[in-house]
Amino acid sequence: METVYLFFAEGSEEVEALAVVDILRRAGVETRIVSVTGDKMVTGAHGIRVEADMLMEEVDFSKAAMLVLPGGLPGSYNLAGHEGLAEGIMRQYKAGKPLAAICAAPLVYGR
Repeated sequence: METVYLFFAEGSEEVEALAVVDILRRAGVETRIVSVTGDKMVTGAHGIRVEADMLMEEVDFSKAAMLVLPGGLPGSYNLAGHEGLAEGIMRQYKAGKPLAAICAAPLVYGR
């Protein structure tokens, strides 16, 4: 089964992340919050702590249906600075699979 991975960094916009996860899970879509920080507990842009389902190192990009990046600052810059995520994004792009980004997060794809 393919999974939608939503990547969460320190300073990511909580509503943009959690609303997406909530809607997809209600629709029965396998969705996982992924921390790019090395810790499952991540603090968003407004000080809300979110517990991710998994760490970046656990992501199997070959099983990714879609990659989702929430916006927020400095969260989008923190996502953009993660080398492993950049490699995963390129794999997803080359495979012709969907990429999504909200608000400030398209800057990650621009890099």
